Amino acid sequence: MSTNPLLCEIDTDGTATVTLNRPEVHNAFDDDLIARMSTLFHELGRNDQVRVVLLTANGKSFSAGADLNWMRRMA
Repeated sequence: MSTNPLLCEIDTDGTATVTLNRPEVHNAFDDDLIARMSTLFHELGRNDQVRVVLLTANGKSFSAGADLNWMRRMA
């Protein structure tokens, strides 16, 4: 698995690029990714230098939706 499931870079023009980084599961969401995204988006919202947030993903799929293994664990 990828070491960091969520990457973020902030350019000097105020663009924050947030990248889903779980290509091995087609960037499917699980509890960890959701928590990290929530924290990151709150931090970006408080950053006066950030004017735009661009959401992108590594791999061939943007996102498969919910991670089925996580959903099975929650059931």
